[in-house]
Amino acid sequence: MPRRRSSTHRHTRHPRGLRQRSAGSRRADRRRARHAGTRRTHATRSRRRGPRREETGIPKTTRAGKPKQSELPETLKRSDAKAQRTFTKTYDSAAEEYDGDEERAHRVAYAALKHTYEKVGDHWEPKDEYGPSDPQAEGGAGTDRPTAGGVDANASKQHLYDVAKRLDVPGRSSMTKAELVEAIQRANDRASRRAREGS
Repeated sequence: MPRRRSSTHRHTRHPRGLRQRSAGSRRADRRRARHAGTRRTHATRSRRRGPRREETGIPKTTRAGKPKQSELPETLKRSDAKAQRTFTKTYDSAAEEYDGDEERAHRVAYAALKHTYEKVGDHWEPKDEYGPSDPQAEGGAGTDRPTAGGVDANASKQHLYDVAKRLDVPGRSSMTKAELVEAIQRANDRASRRAREGS
């Protein structure tokens, strides 16, 4: 007679519904794992790009595009409306382009301002001719060169002498062009300091 197989060798059969639920659970686990990996990837990319502008920098213009007086440097508060618009709009545009890098946005904004304005005393005045004022203004967005503090170092010696005369710079008649630039810069700094202390 053929030997009967022991019941211990029989495979345990699971109900069909249970097998389907187990497979569905495995698929759900795989989907959750993929989503988690995607979220980690997005987070890593966000960290690599750096912080967003709205998290790091305050816009210097209102929704209507007007300069925020509270966000203007003191010398620009004492300057005309066009100088304020040039600085603030350029700053906001650069801050957005460079992911909220405020230092870089300031460099770009001042470089743009120096193409049409020069610093005289405690404020900025329109230049006679369009063009960069110093090596920093001449460079691109990534430039980090010495500046003349708003003095139009590329102007003629006669123009610099006239500015020095307005600022009552002593010894100006015997100065070289480079010396006039430095003397005007010091006079501008003194005027700005007096304006801050008097406000």
